[in-house]
Amino acid sequence: MATTRVFRSGEWVTLITRTGIDDGPDYVLVHGIGMAHEYWSDVAEALGRTGTVYALDLPGFGEAPEPEHPPSMPAAGDLLAELVRAERIERPVLVGHSAGAQVVAEAAARHPELFPCIVLIGPTVNPRERTVAKQAGRLAQDLVLAHPKVLTLGLVSYAKAGAGWYLESLAPVMEHEIERTLPKITADTLVIRGERDRIVPRDWAKQAAALVPNGRYAEVPGRGHETMITAGPLVADLIARHARGEAVGREVPRTAPTVRSGEPVQPDAPIASSATVPDAPAPLPPLAAAGWWALDYLDAVRQQLRVLTLPNASKRWSTGDAGKPTILLLPGVYEHWSFMAPLGDDLNRHGYRVQVVHGLGANLLGIFETAARMARALERAPTPPAGFVMVAHSKGGLVGKRMLLSDADRRLGLIGVVAIATPFGGSRLARYLLDPGLREFLPEGATITELTGAASMNSQIVSVFGTFDPHVPEGSVLAGAKNVQVPVAGHFRILSAPETSAAVVAGIESFAVPARAATISAKTPRSA
Repeated sequence: MATTRVFRSGEWVTLITRTGIDDGPDYVLVHGIGMAHEYWSDVAEALGRTGTVYALDLPGFGEAPEPEHPPSMPAAGDLLAELVRAERIERPVLVGHSAGAQVVAEAAARHPELFPCIVLIGPTVNPRERTVAKQAGRLAQDLVLAHPKVLTLGLVSYAKAGAGWYLESLAPVMEHEIERTLPKITADTLVIRGERDRIVPRDWAKQAAALVPNGRYAEVPGRGHETMITAGPLVADLIARHARGEAVGREVPRTAPTVRSGEPVQPDAPIASSATVPDAPAPLPPLAAAGWWALDYLDAVRQQLRVLTLPNASKRWSTGDAGKPTILLLPGVYEHWSFMAPLGDDLNRHGYRVQVVHGLGANLLGIFETAARMARALERAPTPPAGFVMVAHSKGGLVGKRMLLSDADRRLGLIGVVAIATPFGGSRLARYLLDPGLREFLPEGATITELTGAASMNSQIVSVFGTFDPHVPEGSVLAGAKNVQVPVAGHFRILSAPETSAAVVAGIESFAVPARAATISAKTPRSA
């Protein structure tokens, strides 16, 4: 049950809404300019199952009364430290969004003894665009892609604050140079950015993570600046794992960006770089994109015709090394298994036994229903000693993730999924399609939202994607998974590329063989 307390410090009044359980970490959530504690609702609900959540209404926002003047960012950081001491919040995990990230950064830099762990979501302000005009333009760009829920919460919160107080509070935000504060932070820091965030460009968010001595970077696919509203459970999962000390996201190379004054901010020492979460593919010029669309569909036609000449796959791929996992090939929507024949041939040459999935027709059933059918098929089949690895294309990758999530006890023997060109964050192009089976891929739809929020099994997924995917403009980067970009363009062409095959083999080899050997059934193995 939520309770609200009032904290006073001089002229400033902050409201604290407390939810969650008494055990576990203490999460302190700090909103951005113009907003209030309500927009943390989905994140707070998810975090509340693992610890205690303190969501704030900063002075003048939400239900907190408006003071005579807004605090500067250093003063707001001190206010946050004073609040944590007064409320006796031990070892808090500070989480700030947008301008709230500036407050959190100041608190962590000025009071390192209080804050060992912080999270900065969409940290402002990008030093290359520190003008009101540029920030207003960026905000307009972000609002064009905003979810209706974001717009509704924003309008309500901004109306409560009032235009006058918002503009007065904007001055400290624009004056603050967070890039000078970040190198002073000793806390373990995670920077989170929505992939489509127009207010916080990717290069600035990565620089922000690089400036912190113990900084890491994670990106939420298909989301904008208000990612904690549209992908609350996923963001909460990243925060909770970071609080537990897990290596969320990736390290980034330390850099020395140039700030407004022209003086470089020097980091203390270099840190290791990692390619576990590569950037999503950059958009192509329209003419180039149209060319790749055409080539991709020509390849799709060629692969559809291949079925007329292919021999029976079950027989050609039935032999292999029993010490290696058995591979299940699962194609995407409107695809016959022949689309994945080149991968099957190459995997069999590497010693893997390969099985194909029959009985799905055009693969138009819902993702959850398809996963349930697959699970029933695997339950009837004997489990190989080294287990199964699913190699799936497009929708097949989402089916594979659903199967991992529903098979917590590993009864199916599925040890991992290698997903190729999979829309883990959905595809906005689905809204233009009439087929209800394809509209399931809408980024804001129930299926994608649920799968995005369920991140517990992402570490058992390898996501392979190309430089340009006409069907998945949001990209296929999956937070917490091993992400591999291959130098191939196209949604279908990628399946025939030798670079993809090499990435798939490496992905399969990265999965550990189950600790217990599966019981070998006396039944004759058959295709799933």
